[in-house]
This record gives sequence, C-alpha cells and structure tokens, in this order.
Amino acid sequence: MILFLVRANLSVAMGIVLVSTYPDKKSISRIAHVVVEQKLAACVNYTKINSIYSWKGKIEDAEEFLALFKTTAKSKQRLKEEIAKSHPYDVPEIVELKMDSVSVPYMKWLEESTLGSKPKKRNNASKR
Repeated sequence: MILFLVRANLSVAMGIVLVSTYPDKKSISRIAHVVVEQKLAACVNYTKINSIYSWKGKIEDAEEFLALFKTTAKSKQRLKEEIAKSHPYDVPEIVELKMDSVSVPYMKWLEESTLGSKPKKRNNASKR
C-alpha cells in the first residue's frame, strides 16, 4: 500500500511547517491556542531549547521554546501574519518548510483541521 504522496502526480494541498522561537512557555502556549482555534494551524508542537545567537553585537546564550506550526499552503500567509503580529520579539523567526512527503491520512487531517472541515480524530491522539 502506498502511504506517501507524490506531489507531481496529485493535486492536493501542500503541507507547511512554520518554525519560530519564543522566550517562554506562556507566550508560545498563548499563540498556539489562538492559531489552532482560528484554524490557521492544525497543530503546534513546542519544546524548550537552548539557543546561542548574535544580537546587537553580543553573543547571547538563552533558553527559548522552539515552535513548529503545522498548516497548509492555503493558510500559511494568515498564520505568518498572526505570528508576526503577536510575537514578543522585535525580530521574530518565521521560517517556512515545505512538506515534500506526507502520509495521505496525515495530509487529509491537516487539510480538514485548517480549512474549516470537521477534523477526524487522529489515531492515538489521546495518548500523546
């Protein structure tokens, strides 16, 4: 059974992951709830990380939260705007990654969750 899409042969939505970092759990949790409720993202994963970066001529070493916003090409622009508008950083990281190979069931769920259709329950969703 073939479970992965071949983008050249199928006319389906493109999955997108937007990557950003946040200074604390409160700020990422707040935006995650907003964008999922507004159906701009189907899912937001976040985890604590350590970042070393250059900012205003100094090397910074900080704890941050890395966020992965899962959405579709159709919803990505509105999601980017919402992230930029609500982000606590002066220069927020907003990086777009295209999903080149996505399982058919996951892509269907992603589309349904961001395009306003009633989402189907994902397997083992309650176990995560």
